[in-house]
Amino acid sequence: MTATTCFHCGLLNADNPFVLTVLGEPRSFCCLGCQAAAQTIVDTGLGEYYRFHQPDQQPVDTALSEKQQQALRVYDRDDVQNEFTTRSSDGSKSALFLIEGISCSACTWLIEKRLQQLPGVAFVAMNAATHRLSIQWRPADIQLSDIVKTLLLIGYRAAPYLPDEAEQVRQRTQRQFILRLGVAGIGMMQAMMNAVALYSGDIGQVHERWLWWTSLVLTLPVILISAWPFFTAAGHALKGRQLSMDVSVSIAILSAFLASVWATVTGQGEVFYESVNMFTFFLVLSRFLEFRARTLSSTQGNALVRVLPATCSLVEGGSLREISIRDLLDGQVIRLLPGETSPCDGTVVRGQSEFDESSFSGEFKGSSKNIGDPILAGTINQLQSIDLRVSHVATGSAVNFLQQLVDRASAEKPRIAELADQGSRQFIWSTLLAALLIGLVWLWYDPERAFWVVISVLVVTCPCALSLATPTALAQAMAQLKKQGFVITRGYVLERLAQLTEVAFDKTGTLTEGRFDLSEFTRCPDADRYGLSEAHLKYICGALEQYSEHAMASALKPLAQEFSSAALPIEAVEAISGAGIQGQSAQGLWRLGSAVFTNFRAQESASEGTRLYLTCNGDLMAKLRLTDRLRSTVAPLFGNLAALQIRTHVLTGDSNTVAETRLRAAGLSGQFIPGCRPEDKLRWVEQRAANPLAVVGDGLNDAPFLAGAAVSIAMLEATDLTKTQADVLLFTNDLQVIAKAIRLARRTKRIIRQNLIWALLYNLLALPIAALGLVAPWQAAIGMSVSSLIVVGNASRLRK
Repeated sequence: MTATTCFHCGLLNADNPFVLTVLGEPRSFCCLGCQAAAQTIVDTGLGEYYRFHQPDQQPVDTALSEKQQQALRVYDRDDVQNEFTTRSSDGSKSALFLIEGISCSACTWLIEKRLQQLPGVAFVAMNAATHRLSIQWRPADIQLSDIVKTLLLIGYRAAPYLPDEAEQVRQRTQRQFILRLGVAGIGMMQAMMNAVALYSGDIGQVHERWLWWTSLVLTLPVILISAWPFFTAAGHALKGRQLSMDVSVSIAILSAFLASVWATVTGQGEVFYESVNMFTFFLVLSRFLEFRARTLSSTQGNALVRVLPATCSLVEGGSLREISIRDLLDGQVIRLLPGETSPCDGTVVRGQSEFDESSFSGEFKGSSKNIGDPILAGTINQLQSIDLRVSHVATGSAVNFLQQLVDRASAEKPRIAELADQGSRQFIWSTLLAALLIGLVWLWYDPERAFWVVISVLVVTCPCALSLATPTALAQAMAQLKKQGFVITRGYVLERLAQLTEVAFDKTGTLTEGRFDLSEFTRCPDADRYGLSEAHLKYICGALEQYSEHAMASALKPLAQEFSSAALPIEAVEAISGAGIQGQSAQGLWRLGSAVFTNFRAQESASEGTRLYLTCNGDLMAKLRLTDRLRSTVAPLFGNLAALQIRTHVLTGDSNTVAETRLRAAGLSGQFIPGCRPEDKLRWVEQRAANPLAVVGDGLNDAPFLAGAAVSIAMLEATDLTKTQADVLLFTNDLQVIAKAIRLARRTKRIIRQNLIWALLYNLLALPIAALGLVAPWQAAIGMSVSSLIVVGNASRLRK
């Protein structure tokens, strides 16, 4: 460490660095925080830490503000601790924490030594690999907030480790698999050692019987621990009058084991304990690797669920109060500082900033947020502080809503998966009958070998690969798309995407950015008869649009606040889907919308943008022009879809035909239909029912449009009704992901076919080989495991 870099964190020092004597020599520090952390470490007698410390390039902030201290005190609340702590019979509590700032093994040593010095801390264990701290303490002697504060003062941040229920189940299942593998592996090795002695031939009868009994003892744990889940699963299947692959596996294992036990007890026949252990080990291994591949696809790159903060800053009467997110209510206002994660869904009411929405979209470029824009739980404020009005607390946020849809998609099976399941069940019936016939033939030909030939047939023809061929590929593809912001909510989507020949788009808010600007407002002469100024007319436009969710409404809603001095009461507001909006005032019936809706018949010259007309009792009050821009990814999207031999269409409620020229130039290959009402869009979709068609939309008027298509895709900004109707949610503004999804769906279809062909060929080839007595039971177990691993490995290629 040189004098130009900080002795604690390794960053460059300022011209006049802070100095402290450590290990008998003056050391330079980049900031007061690093110096304070070093002072704490030295004062507690842990200066030896610096002999092995490797700086992590992260300066330390040990100056705790009042807000930070309030946040720490929240951890002392019992209702908060109940989420991540367990209480022992002696009153002590234990918990797991994730620690930030660890850079080397010396950090682990420092954390353990420093916390062990605290009164009331009974146990500390730091895992350097996972950065998880396990700690047990006595609440009567020390508060949890003091423990967390101690870590802050030596340069480490701690947060409760809160795995969700699915993650806990995954970890528990993985531990069980590892236990079963370990037991089967040890049993296999020891039984094989006994088998070598038995097969050598130069052994007395007494020693032979002794080795049989020791092999039985070694095999019992394998049967009771490693193989037991196969037996229970087979029992459940038989109770339900179904045949699963566990039935044939259980018959093979139990038959070989019971025959060996009979030989051991009676002293007659042969024992094959090593075979029982070996194919149990390989069966468990193949199931474990399949489990790893499947769960890896559901946890890796999960761009939806981010750890939410435990506390937030509540705005009350101009002051801030730190509260637990458990106490947060809809309608309250909270403040998010730069770098903080939003604990809930809400709407910006003060300030502007940029948010990292990569947890939803996969895009790390900041998304600009202004007053009125929505904020999603789990997104991170990047620039400056804002105030947020809570719309959904954590339990009802977009994170949970989206996870529910993804879970629904994972639970549903496409047609090809159902056919594979049915095929595997029929295959089990066939193999059991074949094994019976083969056994009868061998009883006539060579009775001594008949039993083991049947066992080999049952094991080698287990349809594991056939049952894994489809679900592993689907899981990998869905996980890959989810990382890119293409979230599938129905199980049949990938199958239908692979068959698409056409894609239809709504224009406004889908192909365009959906951020309209009021570029022109013209007051008409008829407004003089009503004595209404331009300010009155603009207020009326804004007041009408307060009740609309259309993308255009966002450009007009601010007019109601901007010209509130010219307020006129507007009542009985009604949105007419695909046409416009109307309401009543003292002057009469107001309408704002298209020319047809407002009964305005004059011809307008073609121009850029969307024309709206404001009328009162049929008299034209004002003309408005709103402009919107095409998304930058539209042209690449159309080009990629054309390369996939997919035609593109655009259906829009906008009657302006100028947009067609822009879309044709971008590569639109199919129809452009302006002036569409929701029923027109639905009728168009129904007329093309024979063609595999996907539709993409975002507005409330797109819900019927989406419901009628083979595959429906909703944009991130879509209304709640549109999202619930959609088969796919796009959590990215990069439309090119649609073409990527179609390409990946086609690749998934090919891989599923490859897996099915391999599984069928393997079983067709393996059955006669085993029937001829050319495969021992342990070799059959290896063959079955290898076939399953080939299927899983082939499906894993979809991750690339």
